[in-house]
Amino acid sequence: MKASTRYFGILFVLLSVLEIVTTGLGITSFHPWIKPLLIPSLAAAALCALLPEHRGWQTALLANALLLHTVGDILLLFNDPDYAFFEAGLRAFLVGNICYVIALIGFSEKLHGWKEILLAACPLVIAPLIASHFKGAAISQGILVVYAFTLLYLVSCGGIWLLRKRRFGWRVLVGGLFFIASDVLLALNAFNGVEFPLRHATVMGTYLIAEWLLVSAIVRDRLQSAEA
Repeated sequence: MKASTRYFGILFVLLSVLEIVTTGLGITSFHPWIKPLLIPSLAAAALCALLPEHRGWQTALLANALLLHTVGDILLLFNDPDYAFFEAGLRAFLVGNICYVIALIGFSEKLHGWKEILLAACPLVIAPLIASHFKGAAISQGILVVYAFTLLYLVSCGGIWLLRKRRFGWRVLVGGLFFIASDVLLALNAFNGVEFPLRHATVMGTYLIAEWLLVSAIVRDRLQSAEA
């Protein structure tokens, strides 16, 4: 492991722990300053591991996904009654998730066998069901359905990787599930007013674990493929 990757990785962990602990204790003054630095520190660790040796469209997609998720994090810091910033943040995360999906599966990679086809088709059925629970939200139902689909498809990508016996498929699968958990908890509060103890710390904790699992899966898979 490169020293730069290790240093930025440690920075990401320290910032994540600081974010979760302070918000869990109800200390919110640090949140606007820490949150914009979380994903950039993870991105720096990932790109230091891959560049300059492992350039290409997958690395570019990973960088774009992390940039868009950083933009989304910053937009979600703004609290407005019309959900304008929330929807803009949702769109940024949506495009970022699409970048993740393409980086994981490829532009034109074919599905093999009925199991892979079933995994790819399941999000089409489940996404509208999830979005229907937030009908009262001041957000377009179409955007919610597409967003739910991309999150579910991340889980499907993990399943497809496991079927293909790719070593880090479990990270993609669990990362997708953690991402769904984080966003469902966030949406329940934002749209339905659901509150629970340590809500913010739980949302951020599951989100950061999801990001680390997805990013580390892509990075390690690329490094392993280059060594093969």
